[in-house]
Amino acid sequence: MTKKDNPTIEEKIAMLEQKVAWFDGDEFVLEQAMDRYDEAQKLADEIQVELADLKNTIERVNLTEG
Repeated sequence: MTKKDNPTIEEKIAMLEQKVAWFDGDEFVLEQAMDRYDEAQKLADEIQVELADLKNTIERVNLTEG
């Protein structure tokens, strides 16, 4: 996989910010809003899962070190 195929959490957050900014931008088209919302929601869900996994990993490391 290339980096583009597997973006980091930071890259996904930046992508989400761009998707959300579209709603306030000049290119907003009502007919596209639902699809764009669904894309943003899917990306937000992915970020949430990755952050939860990262949190669990950190907690496990803290437990093993403590």
